[in-house]
Amino acid sequence: MVNSIKLSVVSLLLVGTILLAGCSVSPSQPAAPTVETSAQTVDQPSAPSSSQLPSEHNAVSEQGASDNITSVAEEPQSSPPNRVDVIYFHVNQRCVTCLCFEQRINHVVEADFSDAISSGKMTYRVLNAQQQQNADIARKYGAVGSQLCINMVIDGQDNIENIIDIWKWDCRYNASNFDRRVRNVIEDSLEKIQ
Repeated sequence: MVNSIKLSVVSLLLVGTILLAGCSVSPSQPAAPTVETSAQTVDQPSAPSSSQLPSEHNAVSEQGASDNITSVAEEPQSSPPNRVDVIYFHVNQRCVTCLCFEQRINHVVEADFSDAISSGKMTYRVLNAQQQQNADIARKYGAVGSQLCINMVIDGQDNIENIIDIWKWDCRYNASNFDRRVRNVIEDSLEKIQ
């Protein structure tokens, strides 16, 4: 009994450490070196318009400059009562898997949801959960590491879902499967707000 409790506590501590670190490293996949990011933006457009999305080369730079992208598509001025807010959160230290998440999610949004963003039915942002200016929204979404969150705003009511399964979707080794799953989650959310 005592041993099972100790094992449960150790397991919880391990999961918490992984979430706080924002990275997942399995024994068969060595961790990539992490890069601290600066407050300077590298090769980023000054202020994207509401219909612009980042190109893939801007989405993840060598220094992780996307830390400073606070909004890919700003929330529309007169947004419809129902919309889907998609936010990819990350932290300062990022592993190869975390960078893959951002790159693939950016790709899916750019390829499949630009019309939804233009119409105001969807917003998309990439935010560093550890930056002070994002503290309130990180707290609202419960962001502690690299995670995809979807908020279905229905009649002004938040319906936040943390998509933790992205860690199981094998982003680095099966990009098409990862893309399909991200696309399905977003499409399902857009259908629910109709």
